Amino acid sequence: MTQDGENHPDLGQLILAEIRSDGPMTFERYMELALYHPQLGYYSGTVPRIGPDGDFYTSTDVSPLFGAAIGRQLREMWDVLERPSPFTILEYGAGKGLLAADVLGWAGAAHPDFYAAIDYQIVERSPGLRLYQADRLGALPVRWVDNGAPEGKQIGCVISNEVADALPFHRVRQVQGALRELWVDESDGFLREQAGPLSTPGLAAYMEDAATTLQEGHTAEINLNAAVWMRSQLDILRKGFALTIDYGATADRLYGGRYPEGTLACYHEHARNTEPFERVGQQDITAHVDFSALARAVRGAGAEVTGYTTQAYFLAALGLGDVLASGDRQYDSAQEFGRERAAIEQLIRPDGLGGFRVLVAHKSIERPTVRGLSLQTEPL
Repeated sequence: MTQDGENHPDLGQLILAEIRSDGPMTFERYMELALYHPQLGYYSGTVPRIGPDGDFYTSTDVSPLFGAAIGRQLREMWDVLERPSPFTILEYGAGKGLLAADVLGWAGAAHPDFYAAIDYQIVERSPGLRLYQADRLGALPVRWVDNGAPEGKQIGCVISNEVADALPFHRVRQVQGALRELWVDESDGFLREQAGPLSTPGLAAYMEDAATTLQEGHTAEINLNAAVWMRSQLDILRKGFALTIDYGATADRLYGGRYPEGTLACYHEHARNTEPFERVGQQDITAHVDFSALARAVRGAGAEVTGYTTQAYFLAALGLGDVLASGDRQYDSAQEFGRERAAIEQLIRPDGLGGFRVLVAHKSIERPTVRGLSLQTEPL
């Protein structure tokens, strides 16, 4: 248990028991238990901890216009792929199901031919969230799959929104010129971190691939799972795209001294903290995504990076800001207009959701056109 007394006692004791039995565990193992333990983990419940009554917001909570903009991009991808039927949309980690609902709602209203071609699949590892999503999306043509279709079978787009940041990661620190791993250990019945040897040579190899070295005393997160996850998405595709939206940066920004304490963050009731051993199983744990590593994984899977940009540029290129100026939408009041304007501003604010990063990859397509990348792209 932890000092604040708000820790989930069963999960805290389970983790302490494993440490007493097997010795210190990696932070990756700790995070796996804290977030994804089948009964006690943060994401194991039947009520999502997202939105006003949860611990954090995602873009889908802000406005259905986010899903409509993604729908426009997906429809263009369908055109690029010569309108296959079925056109698979495979979403990883669907949360409250809002993105699926908004994409399908937009497509059904605006482009029934596209809607008819969609095969919307969801990969959701949390049994509780699957039940919640099924209840919410029951009237829509959505199905749940364990790990997607067999390799190389799908034509379409694999999509994720704020998933990679919650994949369990290792923590490391540069100590006396050498990379050391931060393990999770016990001291007087409390969880604490302890520097020790690397649990896998993959951590040193990761930093070599990133062509960087941490400064003395600096801490960082290394997510070996993210590259495996990215490759698996592209392996599913015979032909198509992968669209990844999350907060993060390139390796040079993450490991170059800008974040001496790393980017680990925890969220509870919309308050941010950096105490992962508090409220075990009752708060989210996350870190910035290394998009350089995802790009390496894309290329390692035989695909190509189409482009890399911010959510603000991506949504603007897809016409999000045009909604208010077009005159196509009718507002019942100035207050309704104001709410929608505020939502759009929240989605594109550079110091907020608009600063999230968007990575688009393509496989077995020759130089595709992607409208969301038309305003700005960055090297990756």
